[in-house]
Amino acid sequence: MASSKRSWSLSSLPLVLIEEIFHRTPAESLARSKPACKEWYDLITNNKRFRYEHFRRSPQRTDERRFLRIDETVQIMDPVRRTRSSETRIPYELQTRHYIKAMVHCDGLMLCMCRDMESRIALWNPLTRDIKWIRPSKRFTTSDYYGIGYNKYQEDDYKILRFSNDQSWNRHHYHREADVEIYYCKTSSWRTLDDAKVDWSVDSPCRGVAVTGNMYWLARRMGEEMNLEYYILGFDFSVETFKDVCFCPPAYYDNNYLSCFDGDRLSLIQQDQDEKTSPIEVWVSSKLDDGNVLFTRYFTVSSPGLPALLFDRARASHPVYYIAENKRIIAWCEGEVEVDEGDRLPVCITLYEIDEGGVSSRLVTEEHYEDDYAGTFLCGYLYVPSLVPLPV
Repeated sequence: MASSKRSWSLSSLPLVLIEEIFHRTPAESLARSKPACKEWYDLITNNKRFRYEHFRRSPQRTDERRFLRIDETVQIMDPVRRTRSSETRIPYELQTRHYIKAMVHCDGLMLCMCRDMESRIALWNPLTRDIKWIRPSKRFTTSDYYGIGYNKYQEDDYKILRFSNDQSWNRHHYHREADVEIYYCKTSSWRTLDDAKVDWSVDSPCRGVAVTGNMYWLARRMGEEMNLEYYILGFDFSVETFKDVCFCPPAYYDNNYLSCFDGDRLSLIQQDQDEKTSPIEVWVSSKLDDGNVLFTRYFTVSSPGLPALLFDRARASHPVYYIAENKRIIAWCEGEVEVDEGDRLPVCITLYEIDEGGVSSRLVTEEHYEDDYAGTFLCGYLYVPSLVPLPV
Protein backbone atom coordinates (compact mmCIF):
# COMPACT_ATOMS: atom_id res chain seq x y z
CA MET A 1 0.00 0.00 0.00
CA ALA A 2 1.51 3.31 -1.06
CA SER A 3 2.13 5.75 1.73
CA SER A 4 0.32 9.06 1.38
CA LYS A 5 2.18 12.30 2.15
CA ARG A 6 0.38 15.45 3.09
CA SER A 7 1.76 18.54 1.43
CA TRP A 8 2.21 21.55 3.70
CA SER A 9 3.19 25.17 3.23
CA LEU A 10 3.19 28.30 5.37
CA SER A 11 0.56 29.90 3.15
CA SER A 12 -1.88 27.09 3.99
CA LEU A 13 -2.02 28.12 7.67
CA PRO A 14 -4.83 30.28 9.03
CA LEU A 15 -4.13 34.01 8.73
CA VAL A 16 -4.02 34.46 12.51
CA LEU A 17 -1.12 31.96 12.76
CA ILE A 18 0.70 33.53 9.83
CA GLU A 19 0.46 36.91 11.56
CA GLU A 20 1.87 35.46 14.77
CA ILE A 21 4.82 33.98 12.86
CA PHE A 22 5.39 37.25 11.00
CA HIS A 23 5.32 39.22 14.26
CA ARG A 24 8.40 37.24 15.28
CA THR A 25 10.14 37.81 11.95
CA PRO A 26 12.53 40.75 11.37
CA ALA A 27 11.12 43.59 9.27
CA GLU A 28 13.91 43.25 6.70
CA SER A 29 12.97 39.60 6.11
CA LEU A 30 9.29 40.46 5.78
CA ALA A 31 10.09 43.15 3.22
CA ARG A 32 11.83 40.51 1.11
CA SER A 33 8.85 38.16 1.51
CA LYS A 34 6.24 40.47 0.02
CA PRO A 35 6.39 39.01 -3.52
CA ALA A 36 5.71 35.47 -2.25
CA CYS A 37 1.94 35.75 -2.67
CA LYS A 38 -0.84 38.31 -2.84
CA GLU A 39 -2.07 37.60 0.72
CA TRP A 40 1.39 38.20 2.18
CA TYR A 41 1.86 41.33 0.10
CA ASP A 42 -1.43 42.79 1.31
CA LEU A 43 -0.67 41.92 4.94
CA ILE A 44 2.87 43.36 4.95
CA THR A 45 2.19 46.37 2.72
CA ASN A 46 -1.41 47.41 3.30
CA ASN A 47 -2.45 46.16 6.75
CA LYS A 48 -1.78 49.15 8.99
CA ARG A 49 -2.78 47.31 12.18
CA PHE A 50 -0.31 44.51 11.47
CA ARG A 51 2.53 46.93 10.66
CA TYR A 52 2.15 48.83 13.96
CA GLU A 53 1.81 45.63 15.99
CA HIS A 54 4.95 44.24 14.34
CA PHE A 55 6.94 47.31 15.38
CA ARG A 56 5.46 47.26 18.88
CA ARG A 57 7.02 43.83 19.38
CA SER A 58 10.37 44.73 17.78
CA PRO A 59 12.07 45.98 21.00
CA GLN A 60 12.03 42.34 22.11
CA ARG A 61 14.43 41.62 19.23
CA THR A 62 17.52 43.58 20.26
CA ASP A 63 19.57 42.22 17.36
CA GLU A 64 17.56 44.34 14.89
CA ARG A 65 19.43 47.56 15.68
CA ARG A 66 21.32 48.92 12.70
CA PHE A 67 23.68 51.78 11.97
CA LEU A 68 22.66 53.88 9.00
CA ARG A 69 25.14 56.14 7.24
CA ILE A 70 24.64 58.48 4.30
CA ASP A 71 27.12 59.61 1.69
CA GLU A 72 26.52 58.76 -1.97
CA THR A 73 24.73 55.58 -0.93
CA VAL A 74 22.62 54.41 1.96
CA GLN A 75 24.89 52.17 4.01
CA ILE A 76 23.29 49.99 6.65
CA MET A 77 25.57 48.19 9.10
CA ASP A 78 24.39 45.19 11.09
CA PRO A 79 26.62 45.45 14.19
CA VAL A 80 25.73 41.96 15.46
CA ARG A 81 26.52 40.06 12.27
CA ARG A 82 29.17 42.66 11.28
CA THR A 83 27.82 42.91 7.74
CA ARG A 84 27.18 46.02 5.69
CA SER A 85 24.81 46.71 2.83
CA SER A 86 25.76 49.60 0.54
CA GLU A 87 23.95 48.76 -2.68
CA THR A 88 20.98 51.03 -2.07
CA ARG A 89 21.47 54.50 -3.46
CA ILE A 90 19.95 57.53 -1.80
CA PRO A 91 16.44 57.92 -3.23
CA TYR A 92 16.38 60.21 -6.23
CA GLU A 93 14.26 62.75 -4.38
CA LEU A 94 16.98 63.12 -1.73
CA GLN A 95 19.97 63.19 -4.08
CA THR A 96 22.13 66.11 -5.22
CA ARG A 97 19.62 68.93 -5.13
CA HIS A 98 18.55 68.10 -1.58
CA TYR A 99 21.55 66.50 0.11
CA ILE A 100 20.90 65.22 3.61
CA LYS A 101 22.74 67.11 6.32
CA ALA A 102 21.14 65.47 9.37
CA MET A 103 18.43 63.07 10.48
CA VAL A 104 16.34 62.12 13.48
CA HIS A 105 15.02 58.56 13.89
CA CYS A 106 11.66 57.53 15.32
CA ASP A 107 10.01 54.10 14.92
CA GLY A 108 11.94 53.28 11.74
CA LEU A 109 11.04 56.63 10.18
CA MET A 110 13.85 59.06 9.38
CA LEU A 111 13.15 62.79 9.54
CA CYS A 112 15.62 64.13 6.96
CA MET A 113 16.95 67.66 7.04
CA CYS A 114 18.15 68.55 3.56
CA ARG A 115 20.08 71.58 2.46
CA ASP A 116 20.32 73.13 -0.98
CA MET A 117 19.45 76.65 -2.10
CA GLU A 118 16.54 76.42 0.33
CA SER A 119 16.31 74.12 3.31
CA ARG A 120 13.81 71.26 3.11
CA ILE A 121 12.66 68.39 5.31
CA ALA A 122 11.20 64.99 4.45
CA LEU A 123 9.99 61.83 6.15
CA TRP A 124 11.59 58.66 4.80
CA ASN A 125 11.30 54.97 5.63
CA PRO A 126 14.53 53.40 4.28
CA LEU A 127 13.07 49.89 4.43
CA THR A 128 9.87 50.54 2.48
CA ARG A 129 11.53 53.40 0.54
CA ASP A 130 8.49 55.64 1.03
CA ILE A 131 9.14 59.41 1.10
CA LYS A 132 6.96 62.35 2.06
CA TRP A 133 8.09 65.98 1.70
CA ILE A 134 6.93 68.44 4.36
CA ARG A 135 5.86 71.89 3.17
CA PRO A 136 6.83 74.77 5.49
CA SER A 137 4.31 77.23 6.86
CA LYS A 138 6.76 80.05 6.12
CA ARG A 139 10.22 78.74 5.34
CA PHE A 140 12.87 76.43 6.75
CA THR A 141 16.29 77.86 7.66
CA THR A 142 19.76 76.41 8.20
CA SER A 143 19.56 77.28 11.92
CA ASP A 144 16.42 75.18 12.43
CA TYR A 145 16.32 72.12 14.67
CA TYR A 146 13.68 69.43 14.40
CA GLY A 147 12.13 66.66 16.42
CA ILE A 148 9.65 63.90 15.70
CA GLY A 149 7.32 62.12 18.09
CA TYR A 150 3.73 61.22 18.73
CA ASN A 151 0.84 61.50 21.12
CA LYS A 152 1.31 58.61 23.56
CA TYR A 153 -2.44 58.07 23.63
CA GLN A 154 -2.59 57.40 19.88
CA GLU A 155 0.25 55.47 18.26
CA ASP A 156 -0.09 56.87 14.72
CA ASP A 157 -0.53 60.53 15.72
CA TYR A 158 2.94 61.64 14.54
CA LYS A 159 4.04 65.25 14.87
CA ILE A 160 7.12 67.21 13.81
CA LEU A 161 8.62 69.99 15.89
CA ARG A 162 10.58 72.87 14.38
CA PHE A 163 12.44 75.50 16.35
CA SER A 164 15.20 77.95 15.59
CA ASN A 165 18.57 77.70 17.31
CA ASP A 166 19.50 81.20 16.16
CA GLN A 167 20.66 83.73 18.74
CA SER A 168 21.70 87.36 18.84
CA TRP A 169 23.74 89.11 21.50
CA ASN A 170 24.02 92.58 22.95
CA ARG A 171 26.10 93.80 25.85
CA HIS A 172 23.36 92.99 28.32
CA HIS A 173 22.25 89.49 27.41
CA TYR A 174 21.51 86.94 24.74
CA HIS A 175 18.23 87.43 22.97
CA ARG A 176 16.14 84.71 21.37
CA GLU A 177 12.99 85.27 19.38
CA ALA A 178 10.74 82.27 19.89
CA ASP A 179 10.08 80.57 16.57
CA VAL A 180 8.49 77.24 17.45
CA GLU A 181 6.02 75.28 15.33
CA ILE A 182 4.39 71.84 15.30
CA TYR A 183 3.44 69.99 12.12
CA TYR A 184 0.54 67.55 12.39
CA CYS A 185 1.11 64.71 9.95
CA LYS A 186 -2.54 63.64 9.92
CA THR A 187 -3.77 67.01 8.70
CA SER A 188 -0.59 68.27 6.97
CA SER A 189 -0.88 71.53 8.90
CA TRP A 190 1.37 73.70 11.07
CA ARG A 191 0.59 75.43 14.37
CA THR A 192 2.76 78.09 16.03
CA LEU A 193 3.46 77.69 19.74
CA ASP A 194 3.20 81.33 20.76
CA ASP A 195 3.83 80.67 24.44
CA ALA A 196 7.01 78.63 23.94
CA LYS A 197 9.87 80.05 25.98
CA VAL A 198 13.21 79.74 24.19
CA ASP A 199 16.00 80.58 26.64
CA TRP A 200 18.38 77.76 25.79
CA SER A 201 20.82 76.76 23.07
CA VAL A 202 21.01 73.21 21.71
CA ASP A 203 24.43 71.57 21.32
CA SER A 204 25.07 71.89 17.57
CA PRO A 205 26.27 68.31 16.81
CA CYS A 206 23.36 66.82 18.80
CA ARG A 207 20.40 66.52 16.45
CA GLY A 208 18.31 64.96 19.17
CA VAL A 209 17.12 61.52 20.26
CA ALA A 210 13.52 60.26 20.07
CA VAL A 211 12.54 57.96 22.95
CA THR A 212 9.00 56.58 23.49
CA GLY A 213 7.44 59.33 21.41
CA ASN A 214 9.26 62.35 22.89
CA MET A 215 12.43 64.22 21.89
CA TYR A 216 15.58 64.94 23.90
CA TRP A 217 18.61 67.19 23.25
CA LEU A 218 21.78 68.33 24.98
CA ALA A 219 21.27 72.01 25.77
CA ARG A 220 22.69 74.94 27.72
CA ARG A 221 20.78 77.68 29.44
CA MET A 222 21.25 81.15 27.93
CA GLY A 223 20.86 84.37 29.89
CA GLU A 224 22.79 87.32 31.20
CA GLU A 225 25.74 84.99 31.68
CA MET A 226 26.40 81.97 29.49
CA ASN A 227 25.90 78.78 31.47
CA LEU A 228 28.40 76.14 30.38
CA GLU A 229 26.60 73.31 32.15
CA TYR A 230 24.75 70.90 29.88
CA TYR A 231 21.32 69.59 30.70
CA ILE A 232 18.72 67.45 28.92
CA LEU A 233 16.02 69.44 27.19
CA GLY A 234 12.89 67.48 26.33
CA PHE A 235 9.76 68.04 24.30
CA ASP A 236 6.57 66.19 25.22
CA PHE A 237 4.47 65.70 22.08
CA SER A 238 1.38 64.65 24.05
CA VAL A 239 1.06 68.02 25.83
CA GLU A 240 3.21 69.95 23.30
CA THR A 241 5.58 71.62 25.74
CA PHE A 242 9.33 71.82 26.35
CA LYS A 243 10.62 70.56 29.67
CA ASP A 244 13.89 70.54 31.59
CA VAL A 245 14.52 66.85 32.22
CA CYS A 246 17.72 66.72 34.28
CA PHE A 247 21.30 67.98 34.46
CA CYS A 248 24.03 66.09 32.66
CA PRO A 249 26.97 64.69 34.62
CA PRO A 250 29.66 67.39 35.00
CA ALA A 251 32.46 67.31 32.43
CA TYR A 252 35.43 69.53 31.68
CA TYR A 253 35.07 69.12 27.93
CA ASP A 254 32.38 69.44 25.29
CA ASN A 255 32.37 65.92 23.88
CA ASN A 256 29.07 64.44 25.02
CA TYR A 257 27.18 61.89 22.91
CA LEU A 258 23.53 61.17 23.56
CA SER A 259 21.62 58.03 22.56
CA CYS A 260 18.71 55.81 23.62
CA PHE A 261 19.27 53.10 26.23
CA ASP A 262 17.10 50.07 26.89
CA GLY A 263 14.11 51.52 25.04
CA ASP A 264 12.96 54.02 27.68
CA ARG A 265 16.12 55.69 28.97
CA LEU A 266 19.03 57.79 27.72
CA SER A 267 22.72 56.98 27.54
CA LEU A 268 25.48 59.56 27.57
CA ILE A 269 29.12 59.01 26.60
CA GLN A 270 31.79 61.51 27.63
CA GLN A 271 35.34 61.59 26.30
CA ASP A 272 38.01 64.29 26.18
CA GLN A 273 39.01 64.44 22.52
CA ASP A 274 41.90 66.79 23.25
CA GLU A 275 43.81 63.95 24.87
CA LYS A 276 44.96 60.81 23.05
CA THR A 277 43.51 57.54 24.34
CA SER A 278 41.31 59.50 26.73
CA PRO A 279 39.09 57.44 29.06
CA ILE A 280 35.45 56.97 28.09
CA GLU A 281 32.74 57.45 30.70
CA VAL A 282 29.33 55.89 30.14
CA TRP A 283 26.27 57.21 31.97
CA VAL A 284 22.65 56.03 31.81
CA SER A 285 19.52 57.79 33.00
CA SER A 286 16.65 56.46 35.02
CA LYS A 287 13.39 55.84 33.17
CA LEU A 288 12.24 58.99 31.41
CA ASP A 289 8.66 58.67 32.60
CA ASP A 290 9.80 58.88 36.23
CA GLY A 291 9.17 62.13 38.04
CA ASN A 292 12.84 62.65 38.94
CA VAL A 293 15.23 61.64 36.15
CA LEU A 294 18.88 61.18 37.14
CA PHE A 295 22.06 60.00 35.42
CA THR A 296 24.25 57.39 37.10
CA ARG A 297 27.70 56.25 36.00
CA TYR A 298 27.34 52.87 34.29
CA PHE A 299 31.00 52.08 33.64
CA THR A 300 34.32 53.64 32.66
CA VAL A 301 36.87 52.49 30.08
CA SER A 302 40.39 53.71 30.82
CA SER A 303 42.67 51.24 29.06
CA PRO A 304 45.36 52.43 26.61
CA GLY A 305 44.72 52.46 22.87
CA LEU A 306 41.17 53.80 22.99
CA PRO A 307 40.00 55.51 19.77
CA ALA A 308 38.89 59.13 19.68
CA LEU A 309 35.17 58.74 19.02
CA LEU A 310 34.95 62.24 17.53
CA PHE A 311 37.48 62.31 14.71
CA ASP A 312 37.10 65.83 13.34
CA ARG A 313 35.30 68.43 15.42
CA ALA A 314 35.26 70.93 12.54
CA ARG A 315 33.38 68.47 10.33
CA ALA A 316 31.20 67.35 13.24
CA SER A 317 31.73 63.68 12.38
CA HIS A 318 29.61 62.56 15.29
CA PRO A 319 29.98 58.90 16.36
CA VAL A 320 27.05 56.53 16.19
CA TYR A 321 26.76 54.12 19.10
CA TYR A 322 24.58 52.16 21.49
CA ILE A 323 25.21 50.48 24.82
CA ALA A 324 24.87 46.69 24.54
CA GLU A 325 24.54 43.98 27.17
CA ASN A 326 27.45 43.19 29.51
CA LYS A 327 28.60 46.82 29.57
CA ARG A 328 29.75 47.12 25.97
CA ILE A 329 29.90 50.13 23.65
CA ILE A 330 29.12 49.36 20.00
CA ALA A 331 30.26 52.36 17.94
CA TRP A 332 30.65 53.12 14.23
CA CYS A 333 32.83 56.15 13.65
CA GLU A 334 35.64 57.73 11.66
CA GLY A 335 39.27 57.73 12.68
CA GLU A 336 42.77 58.16 11.30
CA VAL A 337 45.01 55.14 10.81
CA GLU A 338 48.72 55.38 11.49
CA VAL A 339 50.87 54.63 8.43
CA ASP A 340 54.56 54.83 7.50
CA GLU A 341 56.00 58.32 7.55
CA GLY A 342 55.53 60.12 4.24
CA ASP A 343 52.40 58.25 3.23
CA ARG A 344 49.10 60.02 2.95
CA LEU A 345 47.06 59.55 6.09
CA PRO A 346 43.96 57.44 5.37
CA VAL A 347 40.72 57.89 7.27
CA CYS A 348 38.84 54.73 8.11
CA ILE A 349 35.27 54.14 9.11
CA THR A 350 35.49 51.53 11.82
CA LEU A 351 33.06 49.41 13.80
CA TYR A 352 34.29 49.14 17.41
CA GLU A 353 33.26 46.94 20.28
CA ILE A 354 34.57 48.40 23.54
CA ASP A 355 34.11 46.93 27.00
CA GLU A 356 35.57 47.75 30.40
CA GLY A 357 38.85 46.16 29.36
CA GLY A 358 39.24 48.32 26.25
CA VAL A 359 38.74 47.67 22.53
CA SER A 360 37.71 44.02 22.19
CA SER A 361 37.21 44.13 18.40
CA ARG A 362 37.49 46.51 15.50
CA LEU A 363 36.40 46.15 11.89
CA VAL A 364 37.38 48.67 9.21
CA THR A 365 34.37 48.98 6.91
CA GLU A 366 35.72 51.68 4.59
CA GLU A 367 38.96 53.53 3.94
CA HIS A 368 39.43 56.81 2.13
CA TYR A 369 41.67 59.86 1.94
CA GLU A 370 40.63 63.33 2.96
CA ASP A 371 41.46 64.95 -0.39
CA ASP A 372 39.55 62.36 -2.43
CA TYR A 373 36.52 62.05 -0.18
CA ALA A 374 33.30 63.89 -0.96
CA GLY A 375 31.13 62.17 1.63
CA THR A 376 30.64 62.94 5.29
CA PHE A 377 29.96 61.07 8.49
CA LEU A 378 27.70 63.84 9.69
CA CYS A 379 24.75 61.64 8.75
CA GLY A 380 25.26 58.57 10.88
CA TYR A 381 22.37 57.23 12.92
CA LEU A 382 21.14 54.37 15.05
CA TYR A 383 18.22 52.91 13.17
CA VAL A 384 15.65 50.14 13.67
CA PRO A 385 14.14 48.92 10.36
CA SER A 386 10.36 48.87 10.57
CA LEU A 387 7.24 48.52 8.46
CA VAL A 388 5.62 51.57 10.09
CA PRO A 389 3.86 53.48 7.31
CA LEU A 390 4.50 57.15 6.63
CA PRO A 391 1.79 59.19 8.36
CA VAL A 392 -0.48 60.82 5.77
